[in-house]
Amino acid sequence: IPSIPGQDEAGGYFGPGGGVSAGATGEALCHLIVIGLGSSAPAVVAADHLEEVMTPAQAWLDAPAEVPGILDTAAAARVWATASATCALSAAGRDPGPRAIALLRGESDLNGRFTGGAYPTFAAAGAYWLAEGPKTEMAEWALRWARESSEEWWGPWERATALTFWGAAGIPLEHPSVELFLDDLRAEAPPAGWPEEPGLTLRTMELIAHFGA
Repeated sequence: IPSIPGQDEAGGYFGPGGGVSAGATGEALCHLIVIGLGSSAPAVVAADHLEEVMTPAQAWLDAPAEVPGILDTAAAARVWATASATCALSAAGRDPGPRAIALLRGESDLNGRFTGGAYPTFAAAGAYWLAEGPKTEMAEWALRWARESSEEWWGPWERATALTFWGAAGIPLEHPSVELFLDDLRAEAPPAGWPEEPGLTLRTMELIAHFGA
């Protein structure tokens, strides 16, 4: 198994709390897909790991500390983990099963926001785009919420993460949410990138290349 930063020997990736996280693993797998490495060894073992840690209810769990961003409810951890893993496995050509999509449906409010807010909603939009098809109700509501409900604490990493899920899901540049987030990300980027965060600079360049912007 290859040794790359952030990935453990079993294929899982570490979340912000320092533990192996289904949500972080799903995001990392989507990132590998976006940069054309969806068939690489790290991607294969990440997908294998997600399949292995799926619960009997065909969902995924994370500790609250592994949810990125601002956590407004402990329930966000399972929604984040399930949405991220479902999006990633679907984008990788694997079947996460119908149960995860059914469970996520109950976590969306009338405005398209999923329990936990930003990160779960970003991932769920990609998951539903893949599961139900382009421009279907659940995907479009989530994408519209992301486009119209930006919160003060959202920054370039939030936009880059959203675009990573959406890029892996095949949502095109022409979609208004993708266009807005990519324009905002480019506007936020310093001329020489983020010297203190080279990973964010690289991710931004990868996303621009992926979407052909």
